[in-house]
Amino acid sequence: MERTDSPIPTKVMTVPWYKRAAVWLGIGINPASISLGGGLATVMPFAPLLPVMVVGAILLTGLAIAQGVSARRRRQPLGRRAAQTFGLGLGAGVLNLAMAVGMIGWGGFHNGVSGASAANLFGLPTWAGSLLIATAVFVLSELGVNRWNALMWITTLSALALAISALVITNAQPSWQTGQPFTLSQALWVIGTIITYAILFSLRCPDFTWDLESDADVYKSGLAFLLSLLVGMSVGAILYQTTGNWNLADILAAERSATLGYIFLIIAVASPLLSGMHSGVLAMQTLLPINKRFGTAFICLTTFILGATRFDRQFLPFLDVLSALLPPALFIMLVVAWWRPRTSARTALWAWLAGAVVALVFKLQGQLLHMPLGALASIGVLYLDTYVNRLLPMEFWFKNKK
Repeated sequence: MERTDSPIPTKVMTVPWYKRAAVWLGIGINPASISLGGGLATVMPFAPLLPVMVVGAILLTGLAIAQGVSARRRRQPLGRRAAQTFGLGLGAGVLNLAMAVGMIGWGGFHNGVSGASAANLFGLPTWAGSLLIATAVFVLSELGVNRWNALMWITTLSALALAISALVITNAQPSWQTGQPFTLSQALWVIGTIITYAILFSLRCPDFTWDLESDADVYKSGLAFLLSLLVGMSVGAILYQTTGNWNLADILAAERSATLGYIFLIIAVASPLLSGMHSGVLAMQTLLPINKRFGTAFICLTTFILGATRFDRQFLPFLDVLSALLPPALFIMLVVAWWRPRTSARTALWAWLAGAVVALVFKLQGQLLHMPLGALASIGVLYLDTYVNRLLPMEFWFKNKK
C-alpha cells in the first residue's frame, strides 16, 4: 500500500476560533448565498422551502465541521489532507487543480456581481468596475491571512447590512402561501444545491481549521456558518418572491434608491473573495513552481475577465457542474479520515473519479439525485476494495506471483 501519511507536527502556533470564524461567516452570508436563496425559490414556494433549506444547511455544516475537525486533529491544511487521502502525485494534483478552477469560478461570480455594482455606483463601464474590484482584492491579499481576517468582520457586517437594505429597498416581505405543489425530487435537488454551494469551502476549510486550538473552536465556527447561511438564503428567497429575480446586482440595478445597497455589496464580497484567493493560490502552488504574488495576480486577472463578462449570471449552472465533480472527493476524504478503511491512495483516487463520472452521467440525463448517487458510488468502490483486501491480504498476491 502506498504510504502517504505525514507526521503530525508536535508544536503548532494555534489561534482561537474568532481568528478564523470571520471566514466561515463570510461564506455563510454574502451576495452568493443571497442569490442562492433566490435561485432555490425558483423551484419551491417560500413556505415549504424554508424547512428544506434548514435541512440542507445542517447537512452542509456537518460535512464542513467533520472535515475541519479531522484536519485540526491531524494539524493538516488541505494540501496535506489531499496528499494523505489521494497520494502525493496524481491524486493530490487532480484535487488541487479542481480546487484552483473552482476558486477561479467563484472569484468570477463575486467579481461579476460586485464589479457590476461598482460600475453602476460610479457610472463606469462594466469592465472598469470589475477591474476596480480585482485590483482591490490583489492589494488586500498582500496583507496576509491573519491581517485580512480581521477585515472580514467588517465585510460580514456589510453583508448583513446588504441583506437588510435589499429587503428595505425592494419593500420585500415573505409570502407564506404554499403555491404550486412540489415533489420530493425537487426538495432533494434543493438540499443537494445547498450542499454544492459550499462544497468547495467544505473541502478547503482545513486551511482555516488546522491551527485552531480545539475542536470546540471548529464547532463555534460551524454554528456561525449555519446561522449566517440560513439568513442569507432566506433573504434571497424573499427577494425573489418580490422581484422575480435572483441576481442581487440586477435587483439593485432596477431600484432607484440602491446606492447604499451597492456600497454594502462591494464591501461584502471581500470575505469570500479573499478566502477563496487564499485557497486558490495554495492549490496552484502545489501544481506549479510559482510564488504567492504571481498566483494572486493570475487569479485576479482571470476573475477580472470572468467578472467583466458577467459570469455571475451563470451561477446555478456553475453549481450544477461542481455538484457532479467535487462531492465524491469530499466524501472519500471524510471516509478515509474517520473510518480509516484498509485501502490505498490510488484506490481512493479511482473511487472519487468513478463517483464523479456516475454523478455527471446522471446529471446529463436530467436526474436531480446525481450528487448523492455519485457519492454513494465513490464510497461503494472504496469499501469494495477494503473488503477484497481483508479477504485477500497483500501477501496472497505476492505468493501467487511466485
